[in-house]
Amino acid sequence: MDMRKIGALISTLRKEKGMTQAEFAEQLNLSHQAVSKWERGESLPDVGTLPAIGRLLGTTIDDLLTGERRTVEPAGAAAELSLAAEAESLPVQASPAVGERPVVHAGRAQEEEAVEPDPSEASPTSIREILRLAPFLSSEALDLILEEAAEDQLNLKAVQGLAPFVSRSTLARLADRAFSSPSEVGQLVELAPFLASEQLDRLVRRAEDDPIDGDVVQALAPFLSQDTLHFLVERAWNDEGASVGAIQGLAPFLSRERLVQLLDRADPGSMNADVLSGLAPFVPGEALERLIRRMLNKIHTTAAE
Repeated sequence: MDMRKIGALISTLRKEKGMTQAEFAEQLNLSHQAVSKWERGESLPDVGTLPAIGRLLGTTIDDLLTGERRTVEPAGAAAELSLAAEAESLPVQASPAVGERPVVHAGRAQEEEAVEPDPSEASPTSIREILRLAPFLSSEALDLILEEAAEDQLNLKAVQGLAPFVSRSTLARLADRAFSSPSEVGQLVELAPFLASEQLDRLVRRAEDDPIDGDVVQALAPFLSQDTLHFLVERAWNDEGASVGAIQGLAPFLSRERLVQLLDRADPGSMNADVLSGLAPFVPGEALERLIRRMLNKIHTTAAE
């Protein structure tokens, strides 16, 4: 499971349903801070909340766990049967009735009182204020407010903070503005789950031509096209061999040909049975046998020394 993909899907579906982050959290009897952590990929929902999330967002538990919208939103009786079956298999925390305020613990109440502004009384004049109000505003209202915001305040950090709340078209515009000049590829990691693959590819290729950390490549891999991922891999490792462990994390996203090329250049000292067994589903049999022989030769050479 990729927490960032799951969080981005929850954010997208919530906005499509016209719910603010605070409204969605209230229906789940949670604080909006908890939902914010989901949408930013910092934590996962409890298993017991998944059926309720599925009902509210019109999706299935399978789609939530994969972070991909693979099924068409069910309608009518079919939807009720599907979600009811999932709800029976997992315990679910009851949602508050319409118009009823959820019960919160004292500590949570104090936390929310300290940060929760009243959207009806606030008049955001800075990006900082907009960020504080974002959980309580619809994506449409937030888009309109941002159109009036000073462009010089929309730095990269602000765009990253707004990503779970604004519409995809607005985020695309803000991201292009924030990355109008060459930047480090690593700065795209937080935005990647919320951007269209085509735009992310373009921004990655626009980034500064500095050495790229292998961890950054792995973090971006699920969201890039295969061609752009191959481009990043070559920049990250060039002629140097990557560790087999690093390559293992990229295996599901690389073409077999490129994967074999990387493995042939990998340091045999980083190979072990556990890593090679994890790579086995993605590597042709002949290439896997070659890797195993390299690993065994390295073991024998080391033992002889």
